Formats: sequence, C-alpha cells, structure tokens
Amino acid sequence: MEKNKKVIILNSLLVGTILLNLFIFTSRMRSFPWFIEDAWGYLGVFLTAPILIGIYFILRHYHKLQLVTNINKVIPLFVAVTSLIIVLMPTNDFLNIVALVINVAMVFLAAGSLFTQKEMAL
Repeated sequence: MEKNKKVIILNSLLVGTILLNLFIFTSRMRSFPWFIEDAWGYLGVFLTAPILIGIYFILRHYHKLQLVTNINKVIPLFVAVTSLIIVLMPTNDFLNIVALVINVAMVFLAAGSLFTQKEMAL
C-alpha cells in the first residue's frame, strides 16, 4: 500500500479513537442516554490509551520520513496522557469539562490534518 494511503488510514483511525475517547468522557454526563453511574465508563480510556500510544509510535516513524507534521505526530500522545491523568485523578465535573474541551480540540486538529493529507495524496 502506498505510504500516503497508510497515513490517511492511520489519521482516520486517530480521529475515530479520539471520538471514542470523547464518547467515553461524555458517559459521565447525565444528559446523555449513555450515562454510566459512578464513572465506570472511564475504564474505556484504558482501552483507547494504548491504541493512541501505538498510533503515536507509528506516526513518529512517518514523521521521520517527513510524511506527517510534528503537530499530527504529537496529538495521540497528548490525548492519551491527558486522558489517563484525568481518569486517575479524583473525578469532578471540572476535570470532565477539561477532558471534553481537550478531546474536541484534538478531533478538530486531527481531522484538519486528515483533510489536508487527502489533498496532498490526490
């Protein structure tokens, strides 16, 4: 498979994993139908964090080949580390809002890099 297509697939996986992470953090809010009592939904972060760290190492390899930008390389590591820190700290509403803001911002950054990568591949 062509390297640009691999990067596009990897960026798509990154956006999907961050969206899943966003879904996990919204499971703490009572207004959504997928609300889970006592933050048991946060256990899903322990599933998405290793995926994001794996994506980081693959993107680091592609960054050495100059196929991805430095910002795109750091996004999965930043989301994984901040998500784990927020999950391991005592839960409160402020940390949940911080997690939502971080995840939404990273989805926009990752999606932006995905769309610019598609333009470069065409």
